[in-house]
Amino acid sequence: MKKLFKLQTLLLILILLFTLTSDITLAKGYSKNINNYKVYAVKIGYVDLLTNRYTTVLNVQMKKKAPVIVLSSNGYNEKIADTALTKAVNAAKGVNNVEKLSIKKHYRVNKKKRVFIGYSLNVQYKKTDTSPVLTKDNGQATVSLESYSQSIDFFLLEKDKENVNKLNYEIAKAIFEGKNSIFIDKSLYSGDIKTLSNAIEDVLYSYSDFAYLRQIKYSSDSKGTTIYFGYVLPQQEILKMNLGLYEVVKNAASKIENKVNEAKTTEEKIKVIHDYVAYNFSYDVDFLKTGDEVQYARDSHAYYALTTNKTICGGYSSAFQRLTKYFGIESIIVIGIADGEGHAWNKVKVGDSWLHVDVTFDDPVINGYPNKNMVRYDYFLKTDEEMSKTHKWN
Repeated sequence: MKKLFKLQTLLLILILLFTLTSDITLAKGYSKNINNYKVYAVKIGYVDLLTNRYTTVLNVQMKKKAPVIVLSSNGYNEKIADTALTKAVNAAKGVNNVEKLSIKKHYRVNKKKRVFIGYSLNVQYKKTDTSPVLTKDNGQATVSLESYSQSIDFFLLEKDKENVNKLNYEIAKAIFEGKNSIFIDKSLYSGDIKTLSNAIEDVLYSYSDFAYLRQIKYSSDSKGTTIYFGYVLPQQEILKMNLGLYEVVKNAASKIENKVNEAKTTEEKIKVIHDYVAYNFSYDVDFLKTGDEVQYARDSHAYYALTTNKTICGGYSSAFQRLTKYFGIESIIVIGIADGEGHAWNKVKVGDSWLHVDVTFDDPVINGYPNKNMVRYDYFLKTDEEMSKTHKWN
């Protein structure tokens, strides 16, 4: 009988520990008949158990920068849960870069009685500006501020400079660095979500290099909006491409610099760049077979186009844009439809006119020319009227 008593007591304690729920609060010296067995409860640290549970959940969610965290009462009464939550919040917020946190209690009505069921926490995180890192063969190396400034100035278009369009700049800069989230102060978009959405859309249409971005979500409060980004490539690879792009373009430009400088007109300069891209790039037909989204992200980036010479339309248009930008020629990327499928090409400024250039379609390889040294100019410096016969865009 003594062994049975010990076994029943042990089972009860284990049930309390693993379920973390209790309809009654047992204290030292309190006794109650359960299933006809008289059980004396030992003093169990309910607050400590619940504090550990809350702390674990808070640390996991705060590391993800979750703006809202929901915690259950786990069956405990309100007083125990309040004490546990206070301890857990104090332990978690200091190591998770939390700036402000508000707590709301939740109840449900059960047989006309209000029952406490848990909390929801709204969390605002401190803004951080960590130095980007660039992955090298021998590990990670911190990029110098001078090198970083040069890289991002070259990558971002003039219209997205910080002193010209700060809203677009902050969004593009976050995607450039592969950040998981960014907080946009309401003053930058006057609290109008439509204005913010238009800015995001404008940034995405401006850079085919951002094809590694796969998901955008946002949540708003009285101070502004937090935008969350999801990528198909790891951050280190994103930084490697974006921070290394300037040197790659500079290297490619050195091969045609003399010809560009010898050219007497803007049209001739553009032709030199057009021919270099068409001659040296080949369309990644392997991607057409698999449709792999990781390869799509790489093939759409000028860094991979210029280092592997294999790409798709996004890489053609981005590399062309980067080279024209390097030589001081204004160029943009146009997103539209050609041959019934999504497509990207360029427009360049010649004098006061903006003319179309589609290097992908002028490439002799993709168009099945028997002689690789042949380049056509069917889509070179075309007006809107001429280009609209085969291409559609907004």
